[in-house]
Amino acid sequence: MAYTLSREAFQRDLHGQRTDLFTLHGAGGLQVAVSNYGARLVQVAVPNGQGALADVALGYDSLQGYLDGQLSMGALIGRWAGRLRAGTLTLPDGSHLQLPTNSGPHHHHGGPRGSRFQVFAVDEVQADALTLSHTFRTEDDGVPGDVHVQLHLQVTADNALHIAWTAMALRAPTVLNLTGHAFFNLAGQGSTHGHSLQVPASRYVPLAADVCPTGALAGVPGTLFDFRQARRVEEAIAKPHEQLALAGGLDHYLVLDEPGAFHAAPAASTTPPGLRLAALLSEPVSGRAMEVWSTAPGVQVYAGHGLKADPARDRGRGAGLGGWLWQPGDGICLEPMEYPDAPNHRAFPVRWLAPGEEVQGAIVYRFLSL
Repeated sequence: MAYTLSREAFQRDLHGQRTDLFTLHGAGGLQVAVSNYGARLVQVAVPNGQGALADVALGYDSLQGYLDGQLSMGALIGRWAGRLRAGTLTLPDGSHLQLPTNSGPHHHHGGPRGSRFQVFAVDEVQADALTLSHTFRTEDDGVPGDVHVQLHLQVTADNALHIAWTAMALRAPTVLNLTGHAFFNLAGQGSTHGHSLQVPASRYVPLAADVCPTGALAGVPGTLFDFRQARRVEEAIAKPHEQLALAGGLDHYLVLDEPGAFHAAPAASTTPPGLRLAALLSEPVSGRAMEVWSTAPGVQVYAGHGLKADPARDRGRGAGLGGWLWQPGDGICLEPMEYPDAPNHRAFPVRWLAPGEEVQGAIVYRFLSL
């Protein structure tokens, strides 16, 4: 069942800008509600064979829920997704720049003024599409140079949500690493540990004791990170493992293999070429499946161990749409992105954008029936 949202509950003047809620309708029945506060996916309602809608993404029923609750819930994450160790950004000349920190000693998900805390400008609204924009500024995150991002969200007839962006660097060389932080649950409620996950990745990025990358890559064969064949999430995390202990659970970056003939890539007029399959998530009882496509070289798999279940203790972090009290593992995030902490590791690829240079990227979620 799909929860009925109140648009008024998302309308407010915040940081001198107006927040709102927009619901996109696709010809295939897919409905997606988006807030311009953090460019968040508030609701993803997928039809079954009879056309009945069911929520498959976690969210709150008001703007206040996002202000008080899980900080990254459903948001577009940037300017740099993931952690930058000790708040350090290594520049191309080898010098180091100190950024604001917000996760212990680290700069995390764009810092304390990253995109998840920003109100995006609303450029265009259509029945099946929405265009938002935001400029990342040095005074917000400490990263040199500014980046103007135009974000286009579109729901297509094949029940796919396309999130495509065009970004232009301004003033000085800079970096950009965007991802989406939606928590999915294809069953609608309950634990996602029974979901099956397939990721075409033969390598992963091990973490050090500070939960940042060691700077090396490791093979997945024989490890819990081997999702090259579909397997249940609970099978991967069933046994104690040093990497799980360091991260508090499964929260690791898998490096995608070169694209192969798995499925035909979804298409939309605003989505750039170069999409590769990042993940296939399925849930046998509901009969739902979701493909994740992206232009990124890898995907962060987060099994949702940080979800909270006590709203009184956690300032509302536990209650979602319909009053659902989330438990750890009730949502899973599949976050296509650049290599984590890449500017601080010579072995990891990182692209510095020159002033005036444009870059495009995309994430596509396509929903299927088993």
